[in-house]
Amino acid sequence: MSLGQAITISRVARGLKRSDLAELGYTESMLGKIERDERRPAKDMAPRLAEKLDHPALYAELTRELTGGVGPSWLTGPNVDLHRASVREKCLEELREAMDAIHRCPASKPPDAELEPDRRARYQHLIQCFDAWVALWVYMGVQCLEYGFSMLKLSRDHFHKLRQRRYVEA
Repeated sequence: MSLGQAITISRVARGLKRSDLAELGYTESMLGKIERDERRPAKDMAPRLAEKLDHPALYAELTRELTGGVGPSWLTGPNVDLHRASVREKCLEELREAMDAIHRCPASKPPDAELEPDRRARYQHLIQCFDAWVALWVYMGVQCLEYGFSMLKLSRDHFHKLRQRRYVEA
């Protein structure tokens, strides 16, 4: 998915027209070009889009855009069922598979002692962890969308919790 597609999905999900986003500083015509990926939005537009649209697809693509490809993906393919019960079951399945992969991948062996087969196994275990990350992202996103929670507020509250516990610095 592209950033433009994510903006469109987010806008439509919120029941907004392009004209409703004019307060962000873009004309309907320019927003159309951004949604069709003919133009890139200014980087300072990301927080304003987040505030206005508050959609997991947008957050995922903004993250991937700003990092050059690192971040969760919002799943939109033909083999994806985004019903909340299906997403929950898939998330639990991916978490179990990631936990099994982590258990099979020792942390006791120093990196310079790993042979090529060990490195391939470690890489595959990390791919499984990415699968779990994406499954959790989609699960949280679907929960927020279905039950009316703000993903932005949840993220901010979670960061506040981490600061209180002194896991991160302000």
